[in-house]
Amino acid sequence: MVQERRRQSQSWQSHWQDVVLVAALALVAATPTLRAQEQTAGKETLPVATETTETENPDKEVAPDAGTGNFTRSPFHISVSVREGYDDNVYTTDKDKVGSFFTNGQVVIDYKFGNDRTRLDLQGWGGATYYYHRPFGQEYDIDTGVTFSVTHQATPRLGLGAAAYLTYRSEPDFNTGIGINRRSGNYFYTNDKFSVTYQWSPRFATATSYTLGVIDYDNSAISTYEDRFEHTFGNEFRYLALPTTTLVGEYRYQIVDYDTAPNDSMTHFALAGLDHSFNPHFNISLRGGVQFRDFENFDEQTSPYGEATLNYSLGERTTLSWANRYGLDEPDVPGTASRTTFRTGLNATYAFTPRIVGSLSFFYQHDDNDSLLTPTSFVPAFDEDSLDISLGVRYEINRNWAALAGYSHTEVFSDITLREYARNRYYLGVNASF
Repeated sequence: MVQERRRQSQSWQSHWQDVVLVAALALVAATPTLRAQEQTAGKETLPVATETTETENPDKEVAPDAGTGNFTRSPFHISVSVREGYDDNVYTTDKDKVGSFFTNGQVVIDYKFGNDRTRLDLQGWGGATYYYHRPFGQEYDIDTGVTFSVTHQATPRLGLGAAAYLTYRSEPDFNTGIGINRRSGNYFYTNDKFSVTYQWSPRFATATSYTLGVIDYDNSAISTYEDRFEHTFGNEFRYLALPTTTLVGEYRYQIVDYDTAPNDSMTHFALAGLDHSFNPHFNISLRGGVQFRDFENFDEQTSPYGEATLNYSLGERTTLSWANRYGLDEPDVPGTASRTTFRTGLNATYAFTPRIVGSLSFFYQHDDNDSLLTPTSFVPAFDEDSLDISLGVRYEINRNWAALAGYSHTEVFSDITLREYARNRYYLGVNASF
């Protein structure tokens, strides 16, 4: 009798997980389309996206949560944070800076489950920051979003995967390097990747993918030159040269479709590289090659292209993720065709003690913006550097409560003085996790 009840319970749990998986896959497939349709209705301009593999949101509660709320077997984890702080440049301007105290509230919900064939990770967050002294414009900032990933081994040879990052926010996102590097109103951004892998032999496999990117600014003046769709099709040829090393040859084809700006383009990527695991806690991925971009309204461009990522973890004490990219990028200046960008980003956490966890985020981007000469105007070429650094400390009071403190510094250096600014933010807060 007891065994029969156990079989029924296991059957019910398996059925419930299958239902959740199907619903989650439907959400990933449908959300970008529905969101784009909502933004298209009643607007003259539509969004567009960009290409990036980074999908983490740097402003929400992440690795510092280690050790809190993980004592239960429930797949759900809820984190609620309240912060009080000060921002010395709420408008991200070079002159006539305005500072203000602020209150920030945020809720993060995590859900995870997995078995031998299927793994699902889902995180949603919602938050807002209210400024007590912001003379014009909206008095609050929004930060909401969802990240989602699922992998399913359909057969011993065939694997399916999907990963999505959707956000609607007010602050610039230095983690992805997408959009404007200063406050420019609320905007929607998504980057969603769907992939199929097939193991043709013990050493040879292929990975085929499609990535959708969309970016859409509420500010109509920004929308005219930023809003776009990006479609990237890719295929990797993977050969296991050593038990820890896989050689990779890759081709990508990208279509960029702007709503208004005359910057539509098609880009071919020819890449080679490797994936290597030094040990189960330390791995790197390298890609290098060339990209050929064909514009609809400008001359063709060719540029070297490279990507490098490094991931390291040592239990729950230390984690480190470092991503780098060099190549042609979409411009954030009206009237120019493109820019050449080097971007590097580092996220790290370190547990000084079982109760005290420190975090560091470092993002740097260098842009070489193209010049443009038309019969009616001239846009000069210029260089620009963006820097964003965040430090945080978390003190675990008990298994559910923690105290928070943090500081961030953002600075933009540009050949065009009016584009420069510096900004500092400080905060103290409390977090509850369940």
